Amino acid sequence: MLEAIRKHAQGWLAKAILGLIALTFAFFGLESYMAGDRSGGVIAEVGDVGISRDALANEVRTQRDRMRESMGQAFDPAIAETKDFRNQVLDSLVERSAMLQDAQKLGILAPDAYVAAMLGRIPTFQEDGKFSQARYEAILRQNGRSPAQFENELRQEFMLETMASPVTLASFPSREVSAQLGRLVAQQREISWLDIPAAAVASAIRIEPADIQRYYEANKAEFTEPQQVRAEYAVLDQAAIASGIAVSEQAVADYYTAHAAQFGRPEQRSASHILVAVDKAADAATRARAKAKAETLYQTLQKSPARFAELARTESQDPGSAEQGGSLGSFGRGMMVKPFEDAVFGMKLHEIRGPVESDFGYHIIRLDGIEPSQAMPLAQVRGMVVDTLRKQEAQKRFAELAENFGNLVYENADSLQPAATAAKVAVKQTDWFSAKSLPPPLDHATLSDALLSPESLKNHQNTEAIEIKPGTLVAARVLDVRPARLKPLAEVTQAIEARLRHDRQISLLTQKGEAMIKALTGGEEQGVTWSAFKMVTRQPDGLLAPAEARAVFRVQTDKLPAYTGFVRQDGAYRIVRISRVLDTSAVDPMLTASIESGVLQAQQRADMKAMLTLVKARHKVKIKQDAVEGR
Repeated sequence: MLEAIRKHAQGWLAKAILGLIALTFAFFGLESYMAGDRSGGVIAEVGDVGISRDALANEVRTQRDRMRESMGQAFDPAIAETKDFRNQVLDSLVERSAMLQDAQKLGILAPDAYVAAMLGRIPTFQEDGKFSQARYEAILRQNGRSPAQFENELRQEFMLETMASPVTLASFPSREVSAQLGRLVAQQREISWLDIPAAAVASAIRIEPADIQRYYEANKAEFTEPQQVRAEYAVLDQAAIASGIAVSEQAVADYYTAHAAQFGRPEQRSASHILVAVDKAADAATRARAKAKAETLYQTLQKSPARFAELARTESQDPGSAEQGGSLGSFGRGMMVKPFEDAVFGMKLHEIRGPVESDFGYHIIRLDGIEPSQAMPLAQVRGMVVDTLRKQEAQKRFAELAENFGNLVYENADSLQPAATAAKVAVKQTDWFSAKSLPPPLDHATLSDALLSPESLKNHQNTEAIEIKPGTLVAARVLDVRPARLKPLAEVTQAIEARLRHDRQISLLTQKGEAMIKALTGGEEQGVTWSAFKMVTRQPDGLLAPAEARAVFRVQTDKLPAYTGFVRQDGAYRIVRISRVLDTSAVDPMLTASIESGVLQAQQRADMKAMLTLVKARHKVKIKQDAVEGR
């Protein structure tokens, strides 16, 4: 069972967690969902648990960073500023909170062995391919985390995975549906075409001043500029302080000497076990029978220790390790349940001990190997030591500067310069922005609320120094305000005329094209000059854009030739003639496999959506009207 849990940690969830760890340590702790919001600013409630505006802002930033990381240059920051995107993020927080609450009510908790297995497989925490407790604690410390917080987050992911698994694992694609889809995807159609140029209807387009006026009156919101602000701000950042701190070689050597144990690889032990499983809630008689069986196995091994692997394969109820003759591999302290760990680290090499009781049942354990603790050389951990010393010194300096920074911001309400000068940081200015396009670092919810408050907009005085994240204080001040305004008609006339001209051009071209398609369908092809024949598939290529390919393959082909039409990006209306359809009887197995995977994922998404709807329905969800507006 222990090994089964460790194997489970190699699945898709583990990979997702490892990916997130590689990108950021910005997970939310379970307590942020279970204890509610204590700081105010609640924008949504799931049962008795609140979701704060800061929680939403943090998750929006996290999702935005993940998108930027995965999409690279293709990422458009404007996506993360839309109301739809923020709504989606808030919905995911609501669903997550509801799922965690249900998991807690059902008593779903991650075993210690699962957490240990997950930690042991995270490369960031390894030395020489093995988990290092010292490295683990040092890396978390450098990122402002504690082992309890991080392990709580792993437990949280386990809870969500356990809730979701019955749904996702129950989905399976129909082979017949996948095969049919494969045939449709592989289908080819022979086409030719003709284009009706935009010039064919240009003379029929008339845009009158009255048309422009009517559009302007009906769409004033489109031509209204929101209130805009220009601001200045000063940032006191512990990380920036740390980057400017020089650390001497003597200080590095002294720290390494004083913390030698921290930089040692702890002792590792390898062991095998035979498990007689029994539920910890089982009655006394059931547990007694399991213990008696374990005692019998132990006595057998006392007489014939060479039979350990044989008995593990036939008698152990931990399938994963049984296949390996009971072997659990190597592990350090903190990676197994305590009774098991205490026994292993108290044994002599090749000793067999049992029965050892744990939450999983009764174990007979054999100690297979001992790898003594080893000290890592200074050269190997020098960078970690330097970072630690810089952060320690930066924490001191930040603490000394922060109070004075905040006081000077408050005492000199009309200027950030005194506080910035004292902290030796620059006062920076923004360009014009609106409430929906705040630049960083002003996009923090609490800071933006203070900066764009009526008092701040009117008096142009400093906000207080606000901690936007641990170790970062920001104070800001409004410099100028540009009120919302409706652009005058004269300023937008050309844009409106271009819009109306474009819309009418498309309308007239479509009418002309559809009339011609109707005539062609009736057999009136005489005098029509078509392009050369081309074979096309559903996959977009240089000939057809994705929407155009969909139009061609959407046409019913019971009677040929068949026709369709669409407006192209160059403004022309293209009429397409489908003259032949080629189906295939042998679909590429890789295509079939890809389709099956896609169908399975679609089914899983649909099933998960249905499950989440049911889970949310069990909780009273309240979302404030202005929850995603950022104000």
